[in-house]
Amino acid sequence: MSELKPGKPITADLAERWFKSMEHLNAGTRLNRMSIMRQFCAYLSNFDPRTCVIHQSFLPRRNRPAPHIYSPQEMNLILDAAGKIGPEGSLRPMLIYTIIGLLYSTGLRIGEALNLLLADVDIEGELLTIRDTKFKKSRYVPLSPSTARQLAYFLHQREVAGSPTVSTAPVFISPSGRAYRPGRICTIFLEILRDVGLRGPKGARGPRIHDLRHSFAVNRLAQWYRQGENINAKLPLLATYLGHSSLVGTETYLHATAELLELSNIRFKNHFAVPYLKRSKGGNHGTK
Repeated sequence: MSELKPGKPITADLAERWFKSMEHLNAGTRLNRMSIMRQFCAYLSNFDPRTCVIHQSFLPRRNRPAPHIYSPQEMNLILDAAGKIGPEGSLRPMLIYTIIGLLYSTGLRIGEALNLLLADVDIEGELLTIRDTKFKKSRYVPLSPSTARQLAYFLHQREVAGSPTVSTAPVFISPSGRAYRPGRICTIFLEILRDVGLRGPKGARGPRIHDLRHSFAVNRLAQWYRQGENINAKLPLLATYLGHSSLVGTETYLHATAELLELSNIRFKNHFAVPYLKRSKGGNHGTK
């Protein structure tokens, strides 16, 4: 925007040339910069009607990679590798193993899991309290019996390791005595994915830790299909469990996997398919 001088308006030609200069950048960066420029132009137009107001249709769309839905076999590889992370004899392998398993079995956001305090964990009631989430709301998250048992075992190992047991202490505590940062856990998770062959070298796109949340939503939907549940009645429950204020946010996590398509096809066929009528051995029956 070096051509823009004091007193000169932002014209359509100037804006177009600026857009052209950013073609080498990725869609996310261009979208962020152009969105700021669009708001700035809308503000300037209140003072100078010659300002070009950029229409929203000119903004690029953010191309989000399709999430990876982890299979049970892949999760076994990931958890096995997590349990072998060093240093040997430390709490770290059990901690990473438990975090990954918790994300996969509950669909929690990584920040929600790492923000858990000991006071938020009710092992006997098989319940987590998630406080001040992404939308500044709190919610209860029930745990499966197996998840509660694993979490209880981790808390025991955590206590044996000498970690603080006051109610305000972080559940997933780092050697410094603070909660682990999401970025650190994400880095460790990517290293595990590379070790088990689920992701390429650094810089290459592939499965992410947030895909565990997608996997949870898809697996839950598939389980309801297998149980013959009313999906429309169950979706609001899934939205609440995931911490969404409406079904719109939950739809982002529902993906048409091969299993889901097969299950939905079976249900459709069972309810709406026209039964096949066998022809009688006598062939056509006309009136005599």
